[in-house]
Amino acid sequence: MAGLLMIRSGQQLDAEQARQDAVRAAELRQQAPIITGLAAHVRRCWESARDAKQPIERMMLKALRQRRGDYEPDKLGQIRSAGGSEIFMMITETKCRGAESWLRDILLDEGVVPFDLKPTPLPDLPPDATQTVTQTIAQSVISTIQQGQPLDPVMMATFQEQAQDTIRRRLQDDADDTAQRMKRMIDDQFHEGGMVVAFNDFISDLTTYPLAVLKGPVVRRKRQLDWVQGADGSFTPQVQEKLLPTYSRVDPFRFYVEPGVTSVADGYTIEHHRLSEGDLSDLIGVPAYDDDAIRTVLAQGSNNEWLWSAETTKAELENKFNIWRSDASHYDALEFWGRVSGQDLIDFGLDAEEVPQLERMYDANVWVIGSYVIKATLNYDPLGSKPYRALSFVKRPGALWGAGVPELIEDVQAMCNAAARALANNMGIASGPQVEVQVDRLAPDEKVTQLHPWKIWQTVSDPTGSGRQAISFNQPDDRSASLMAVYQNFARMADDQSGIPAYVYGDGQVGGAGRTASGLSMLMGSAGKGIRQVVMGIDFHIIGPTVTDQYNWNMQYVDDATIKGDCEVVPRGAVTLANREQLNVRRVEFLQATANPIDSQIVGIKGRAAILREVSKGLSMPVDDIVPTNEDLEVLEAQQAMQAAMQPPPQEVVVRDGGKGKPEATGPGGAPSGGKGSNVVSNQQTGRGGA
Repeated sequence: MAGLLMIRSGQQLDAEQARQDAVRAAELRQQAPIITGLAAHVRRCWESARDAKQPIERMMLKALRQRRGDYEPDKLGQIRSAGGSEIFMMITETKCRGAESWLRDILLDEGVVPFDLKPTPLPDLPPDATQTVTQTIAQSVISTIQQGQPLDPVMMATFQEQAQDTIRRRLQDDADDTAQRMKRMIDDQFHEGGMVVAFNDFISDLTTYPLAVLKGPVVRRKRQLDWVQGADGSFTPQVQEKLLPTYSRVDPFRFYVEPGVTSVADGYTIEHHRLSEGDLSDLIGVPAYDDDAIRTVLAQGSNNEWLWSAETTKAELENKFNIWRSDASHYDALEFWGRVSGQDLIDFGLDAEEVPQLERMYDANVWVIGSYVIKATLNYDPLGSKPYRALSFVKRPGALWGAGVPELIEDVQAMCNAAARALANNMGIASGPQVEVQVDRLAPDEKVTQLHPWKIWQTVSDPTGSGRQAISFNQPDDRSASLMAVYQNFARMADDQSGIPAYVYGDGQVGGAGRTASGLSMLMGSAGKGIRQVVMGIDFHIIGPTVTDQYNWNMQYVDDATIKGDCEVVPRGAVTLANREQLNVRRVEFLQATANPIDSQIVGIKGRAAILREVSKGLSMPVDDIVPTNEDLEVLEAQQAMQAAMQPPPQEVVVRDGGKGKPEATGPGGAPSGGKGSNVVSNQQTGRGGA
């Protein structure tokens, strides 16, 4: 059978030749000494960070085994050599899950990251507002002169102060509205960018490992499904690709820092990515990436040069076996954030205006796959901060890597395991008698390997005549009560060591003050002091900086003037912890206490509406459906004022002394036309609707 001849058009041949030329050009550019040096610099930094992290990796593997209920290999060997039970009590897993649920209940109760945006104070009026104040004062002066009243300096100062206060309140209201619009946009960006999912995984790492890392905002290409309505009214799915700020949890096993640093802001950081072929191809077209270098890497195939023992061991602990046998193509990439010389960045292709000084070291972001640099760009953050936020469950001063719950209760877990193994062994030994048999006195066919009730033993006479029994029984001592007491004492110590009491996650066996509802509430409040330190750390080191970065990104890149204003980020995790129920009760009490004419005039309709919004939020109610917006309230106030102006003034009635006789006629303006000693009583004073 003759072979088939492939025929291509000239356009196809030109496209293929252009692709090959681009690959060869990328290879030549990557082989340039400066690019090779840049890739070698990143790899040297990674090797130093990897070697310095090896003791930390052993700690993380130990924490992961402890949470899964697996003994360390050397400890398991010792237990098996001694024989007996291999039981592992899951105290660490219980405490970690309790801590996670507690933190999620505090920080993700409403399904969003708890933060708020508040406008900064407005001490000085802007120029346009000052001009408005001047115009208002001028109008007041003209009105005063037209009425024939003298100009009083005190009155002028009063006019100026009132006008300034009015403008400031208006500006403050506008700033509040701008801050709320920005907050809603950030909430929407968090939802689309996966912030809630990443933050939820971050909490799991926080309770388990010495360090938990959250990354973002990082612009990535994401596919979204939109439904487009056709002319006939039907909807068809349409996939669109967008560049969005995204968030992700960084695996602590794949996060490296410069040796000796105490914060991710110090020194360089490196993240190891294991990219699939699709992940790598999705980077084509993303700004700042070298498309030709990425195509060259894809053409050369996968590289697994950074698959080391800690990664494979971790995968097996996560029930991912034989990952090295995967047929899918994967690419190991290093994402470097640190200082790079200006000459290196210029040679990679950056504009000379961005890098004016060649000898200066700039904060940069470099991606390396093998010996290829697929990205090298400046860190465009206004403050030069990296997109990583790291925190430990227990912070150790002067150290980046802290301690998680497994490390806190490591000794307690070991003692509970030892007590549980001894208890299981003792229960097995003490469950029945130990039997001593003189085998030379048993009948020839008698079996000594089985013991059951109503067993009949066949024996022969004692040839020595000692009178000793052929079969004797010895019941071992039952030590289960004392061993159980030891276990329970150490299990209670886990509450103190971890700061996660058992009653926090539903243990009803609470003695002492915990037997009553009020006493249990007091215990919960006391236990909250320990978790409050963790929540405050999340507020100030994770939520606050992350929201600030997203706010700065919006101010810099989002083309929407209605959201842009001078705001400050207020994390609300610690506030949420401070007894949300009690806070809502106090708000309701405040509403009731101010429900009088005097306080209502002071607070105003907008003030009470603001309090009602907070009460509704605390009750998880639809706030927008219950409380009108400030704009709607302004319209309502205007309508009420118009209705009041259209109503006729109240009529006044003159009543003679003693209440006798008919009402006298009133003069102009409601004044009595005559009658000595007559009393004038208005409808408003009597509370009646007519004479």
